[in-house]
Amino acid sequence: MRDRNKFTIRLRDACMKDADLLLKWRNDAVTRRFSRNTAKITVDEHKHWLSESLKNPRRQIYIAEVDGTPVGTVRADFDGHFYELSWTVAPEARGRNIGKAMVHELAQRLNSPIRAEVKKENLASVRIARFLGMSLGREYNGFLHFSKKPSC
Repeated sequence: MRDRNKFTIRLRDACMKDADLLLKWRNDAVTRRFSRNTAKITVDEHKHWLSESLKNPRRQIYIAEVDGTPVGTVRADFDGHFYELSWTVAPEARGRNIGKAMVHELAQRLNSPIRAEVKKENLASVRIARFLGMSLGREYNGFLHFSKKPSC
């Protein structure tokens, strides 16, 4: 996707070689503040999670790149009805509409309803969900629950 900042997002499949980068982004203070689990993750925990995730046929994990440089990650978990989307923008790439572009690129690939749970105070991710045309369904325990059915 190209936007007013003149960049093109490319999504590539994540792999075990991305473990250190993904862990760095996951343990970033801002990322942790807006995550379901706010604790720091150890290297061993993360490598185990990533290894199992890459084997899971219901989970898709991508690294978003601009001109070959990793700028974030997006994930889609399929439960049989919906894809639950989650995303992290690399700290050095924030504030440039990277999140909107990479999540939009992933949503375009999916032909099923999508949803996302976003912490109420995570205004950047709320804007991303709204940009995708997702509707707010409910608020529960400080999380906003967004969803969207595909347009045929």
